[in-house]
Amino acid sequence: MNIDLKGKIILLTGGSSGIGRASLVMLASGKAKIIAVGRSERHIEETLAIVPQAHFIKADLSKDSAPDYVIEEVLKYTGTLNGFLHSAGVIYCEPFETFRMNELREMAKVNVESGFRILQGLLPAFKNGGSVVFLSSIDAYYGGDPPSSGYSMTKSALIGLTKVLAFELGRSKIRVNSIVPGLIRTPMTENFWDDEFKRRREEFLNRIPLGRAGTPEEVANLVTFLLSDASSYISGNSIFIDGGYHTG
Repeated sequence: MNIDLKGKIILLTGGSSGIGRASLVMLASGKAKIIAVGRSERHIEETLAIVPQAHFIKADLSKDSAPDYVIEEVLKYTGTLNGFLHSAGVIYCEPFETFRMNELREMAKVNVESGFRILQGLLPAFKNGGSVVFLSSIDAYYGGDPPSSGYSMTKSALIGLTKVLAFELGRSKIRVNSIVPGLIRTPMTENFWDDEFKRRREEFLNRIPLGRAGTPEEVANLVTFLLSDASSYISGNSIFIDGGYHTG
């Protein structure tokens, strides 16, 4: 399928690394106009070296003021949006009984609240409808090793938000879906390939019917499809992209 995004203006959070960066590159190759939010100056510069036409907003979404700043900067740049991908995320792993509340609050702000607030503030810019994609995780359904009940909670919240907003915003011709990736090799998961995790990694991979981890580009393919008109009758779904892990 040849997806043409020419004329579409799409906002991405977490656009400077991992799945967000892969999505940015793919969306730009489809001729979309990209506005991206990133936290690391180095990662932003690396991404701009690949897609120099992208417009970046540097913001740390764990800060209370960041969503309002992003909204303000987007509206300075454009009054119209056609798509929004919330892929910014942070994870802290710790057993439930010792989970630190400051880390839980940071994950809640970055993974959920920032996407909620940014979309809410920019809703008037979706003048002709559009598509929203939230990046969830299989951790919303399955326990991880090492465990992170807090991360699971935030990613589960995005699935619930997807269903409610698909119903509520559908009247405005805005589609809302979430993506549920399995094990994807990104900077966030890179330490899982260290020798100390070899046994856990092998056990995890053995449960995946396709027998391997996914790539950010494979997730970006799905992101691009959902943000394009090719998925014009798809809304309210949480779509697994995990090599079949959820079937086990």
